[in-house]
Amino acid sequence: MKVVSYDNGADLAALEDVWDRLCEPELRFVPSFAELQHHLRADGRKFRILTAVDNSQVVAMACFLYGDSIKRFEIATRKLFDLPVKEVTLLGSCVAGQANEDVIRKFFQVIIADGGFDVVSVGDILVDSPLYRAITSLHRGVVAWRIMRKQQIRWLIRLPGSFDEYISSLRATTKMRINRDGRRFEKMNPDFRVVSRPEDVGDFLRDAEKISRLTYQWHLGHGLRNDEHTRAWLTRLAEHGTLRCYVAHLQGKPCAFGCGELAHRTFGFHRTGYDPQFRTLSPGTALILRMIRDLIENTNCEVFDFGGGGETGYKSRLGTLGLSCSRMQTAAIYRPYSAVLVSLDQTMNLAKNAIMDLGGWIVGHGALKRRVKSALRPFGIGSY
Repeated sequence: MKVVSYDNGADLAALEDVWDRLCEPELRFVPSFAELQHHLRADGRKFRILTAVDNSQVVAMACFLYGDSIKRFEIATRKLFDLPVKEVTLLGSCVAGQANEDVIRKFFQVIIADGGFDVVSVGDILVDSPLYRAITSLHRGVVAWRIMRKQQIRWLIRLPGSFDEYISSLRATTKMRINRDGRRFEKMNPDFRVVSRPEDVGDFLRDAEKISRLTYQWHLGHGLRNDEHTRAWLTRLAEHGTLRCYVAHLQGKPCAFGCGELAHRTFGFHRTGYDPQFRTLSPGTALILRMIRDLIENTNCEVFDFGGGGETGYKSRLGTLGLSCSRMQTAAIYRPYSAVLVSLDQTMNLAKNAIMDLGGWIVGHGALKRRVKSALRPFGIGSY
């Protein structure tokens, strides 16, 4: 087994079939090769693709992007301060293919020896996966740590052959609630639209931003904006045939939207939102169910990847498979600035845990605690 490195844009075309072949078996969403090419060629940034070759065949691949970023330190949504960071990012938060711990460890050792950065952002990775075990067992002087105060659950749906089969796989209480809310919403004669063509992106973003501005996520800086950057991103996905967005209208007015992309038979769910004035009709849930139905009936999609979430909420209700994941970074602490960043992250996590533990002790458990957390969530408290 040998490791081969690529850092020249001229080499990319030869890797397309390899990337698609290695990503096909991945359970979670991994970007298409077209998106990989875009990120590698954007602004002429430095990159390195590492492949593991066994008997002349590539069996594993990882892509690392180099760039300057700003690391934000905050509690809830209150910013404390920012620090500039030279960062290497593992694209897609995965090593594609049949990579064991030894292979992944070799990849990261190559990147770390290369230098020229402060931290490596690995992203949301599955706990106890070969990637997780590899980065938490690198050589002395290199550490990996969680940059969020706690682990998350990555919710997925292994899509069955029909929508009815999917509904049957849900918990009884969820099915009852879905059927009740679905009937109420359908009585309003909603208009559902699927957006996958470049020419439809403008109308979708116009409607989506109207809805997004009404949500609490907008005030936390997480809304979907109808700006040049977002239009270019969605148009690019549409041109490559991976865009899959949805919008629902009631009485001629947009009331809910969902946004994602489909690659390697997996749908990556990016964002959703609904107009609060229609809350009693559960338009958000109705739209997501329509998305799931469309993916089952009209695409080759096999997995719906909600991304990270908590133990409660719509992702946990509608997801059928929950996997523990953690947002990780790694760095060489013998580099002084890297050591400072590690210490600050660890200190912030300790402070956040202390605050949440104190709040839990004051509020207690059960229904009261859930109501308090729900009331504070629009302010970003309890969601970090």
